[in-house]
Parts: sequence; C-alpha cells; structure tokens
Amino acid sequence: MQKPATPAPVKIQVVAAVENTFKELCCRRLGIPNDAFEKKVLLACLPSQYWLLGVLRWHLNRAYFKRDLEIVRAVADCTSLRDIRSEITFFHHQKTAGFQRNFLGFRLSGKRLLSFANKFLPQN
Repeated sequence: MQKPATPAPVKIQVVAAVENTFKELCCRRLGIPNDAFEKKVLLACLPSQYWLLGVLRWHLNRAYFKRDLEIVRAVADCTSLRDIRSEITFFHHQKTAGFQRNFLGFRLSGKRLLSFANKFLPQN
C-alpha cells in the first residue's frame, strides 16, 4: 500500500512596501546624480530674483547656504509631504540672523520647498 503524497509546503512571499525618499524620487525623475541633489533643490527653492546670485554664491561661498543645506539634508530622506512640512516647521523656529537672509529674503523658501517636493512625493 502506497502512502498518499504529502503536498509541498506553500511559500508565501511578503513584499514590503518600499517608500522612496524625496532625494531618490527627485534624482530619478530629474535624471541627476545624487551629489547634485542639494544644489538642485536649493536653487529651485530660492526666490526667482536671486537665482543667478544663488548660482554664483554656490560656487564662490557655499558656506553662506549652511543653514539652507541643513534643511535640504533633513528633507532628503522624507517619504511624504507631511514629513517635509514637519521639517520645515522645525527649522522655521530656529532663526538665523543676517540682513540678506531675513530682510532681503535671500534664503531657501519653505513654501517653494514644499511646492517643489509636491512634484515628487505623495500627499499623505
């Protein structure tokens, strides 16, 4: 008498939802290398009248953008607009002194950053 064949175990694969970061999505869609991310985001989020001055300052005195680059680095790993909004709020409450930054507005704009990120990230 033959034993009935035992069925082979069923393998269930669990696929974790992989959330892409703002940096990954931005670099992929714009076709830029990862090391160009900071410059691209910074220049995109400067007020338009300061774009050319921003390019010059990026090459001549990048230290001026230290505070702005901290924000860009903080949002790079965000996976939603809600996360980016939280980072912007956190940095907004940490004021940096300076005539050009505060009076003239020659700095990264939180509204522009949120608008720029909206092109790449989901709403939640």
